[in-house]
Amino acid sequence: MEDDKKLVWTVEEMAERLGIGLNTAYEAVNAGTIRARQINRKWLIPKAALSEYLAGRDNPARIMSMDEVAEALGVHRNTATAMVQAGTIRAVRAGRTWKIPLSALEEFLAGRDNPPTEETQPEE
Repeated sequence: MEDDKKLVWTVEEMAERLGIGLNTAYEAVNAGTIRARQINRKWLIPKAALSEYLAGRDNPARIMSMDEVAEALGVHRNTATAMVQAGTIRAVRAGRTWKIPLSALEEFLAGRDNPPTEETQPEE
């Protein structure tokens, strides 16, 4: 009963609820996979953040690496790089690496990145 009133969980409590190891739970928190707040030396995870994570709404502003994009699309890294350099997938260059927002990949997959031209539209 008292647990229902809590608004946050510790990493240990989260690991127990998810059935994962403590190291895995800390890796998820440190990587930003699961939204958390560090207060003094203790990490606290809002219940809402865990619900968002489990529902797949955890981080819509997530930034992906070129390797992650290539894996998500099932293509070679060089193919993904060529797509980014051609402007097919929206990305930002940060030093020597590309940063691709998850939203840009979703736009590409939904076809919103490249609207059809008059030449490619079907005739009525």
